[in-house]
Amino acid sequence: MTHAMTDPTTGATATDDTATAPRTDELLGVVSAVTDAPAGTLSGSSRFDELDNWSSLAALRLLTAVEDAFGVRLNLRAYLATETVDGLARMIAASLTGGRS
Repeated sequence: MTHAMTDPTTGATATDDTATAPRTDELLGVVSAVTDAPAGTLSGSSRFDELDNWSSLAALRLLTAVEDAFGVRLNLRAYLATETVDGLARMIAASLTGGRS
């Protein structure tokens, strides 16, 4: 059963599934901190492989930072196949709602 919830600060309504998803600005902040990309240059459609400081080490640092920030454990293989910030947000949301990530 899905319940609608209202955000008291914005009045926006979200379902249980979307309410547990990370806020985009929070995730963009984590990505920015790990990659040194200015937060204003990132969006949900930003591709990791197009970031200036993206490397295998940055990918692992981001994985650790995301797991710590959002309290999730992500599947390494699926994480490494994720190409965009939006894709990572969906993966985190699935993990938070008990889905497979």
